[in-house]
Amino acid sequence: MKALVVANPAAGSRRRRPRLAAIVRCLREARVHVQRVAACSTKKVQARLREALAGESPDDTRVIAAGGDGTINAVLPALAGTGFALGIVPSGTLNALAGELGIPRALPEAVTVSLGGLAHRIDLGLANGRPFAQMAGAGFDGAVVHTVLPPANKDMLGYSALSRGVRLLTRYPATRFRVTTEAAAVEGEAWLVLVANARHYAYHLRVAPQAVVDDGWLDVWFFRSGPAVQVARQVCGVLRGRPGASRGVDRLRARRVLIESEPPVFVHVDGDRAGRTPVDISIMPAALKVMIPEAEAGRRLAGPHSRPLLGQRWSLLSPSPRRGPSPGSRQ
Repeated sequence: MKALVVANPAAGSRRRRPRLAAIVRCLREARVHVQRVAACSTKKVQARLREALAGESPDDTRVIAAGGDGTINAVLPALAGTGFALGIVPSGTLNALAGELGIPRALPEAVTVSLGGLAHRIDLGLANGRPFAQMAGAGFDGAVVHTVLPPANKDMLGYSALSRGVRLLTRYPATRFRVTTEAAAVEGEAWLVLVANARHYAYHLRVAPQAVVDDGWLDVWFFRSGPAVQVARQVCGVLRGRPGASRGVDRLRARRVLIESEPPVFVHVDGDRAGRTPVDISIMPAALKVMIPEAEAGRRLAGPHSRPLLGQRWSLLSPSPRRGPSPGSRQ
């Protein structure tokens, strides 16, 4: 097997991130041919990854994102809609998607899942043509990403960034939004509109507790502006994983949603800058194949929305692959 390792050397703190050399060593111990793909520039990594995948077989090639959510987001345009599977080795400051899919943070276990877990298809969102795995936000959330979090140094993520975000919220103006789905429309003064493909976001917050990453739907949350007490309760609801428990919060389910605002506001996808409104967002069902642990696959197989695909079983202790029976397939 061949592994294309996409890694951002700046991902994660120096104290916590595994070194790229250790990841490569684990892969080579499993008798995997390794090719590195630099991820310092999103556009460059997409071009280099597409070039590296040209002529390769999805059965014999794995793409491994070694980093945080930003590294994963960088590879999505090259993998969306293809048969190439993504393995995730969490080593960035934040990796909410790994937590969503039950992927361990420990390096050897994460590598083992990347090589020998079960291949499972998840949905992706598409925001103005840009794919995302977890969440898109317009309004306050986008302003935090654009004005509070430095794009080149995510080591500064943490409580200091959270405190700056809270200060921004106290003076963030209400915006006139119109959110249109295929079945409904919501309009009014709001401070935030979220479109979720998955439950979790930064800091392991369950911002959209009903969202399911493989059900073919998007969850849309509309946070209406109001008195400071109402907004504070909405924020507390988000922090507690119960956004719908507060007044002034509307939830929609959609396969396509158009967010418009006056004036235009900042937008983000998976914590990366994505311009301003208007933003047209749609769901891409089963667009990405991801390697997940067998236990997670079993849990999803028992649920109403998920069917794991055939994968290869690998172990760092016994690197030779052996085919296992397919527990199902997603058509």
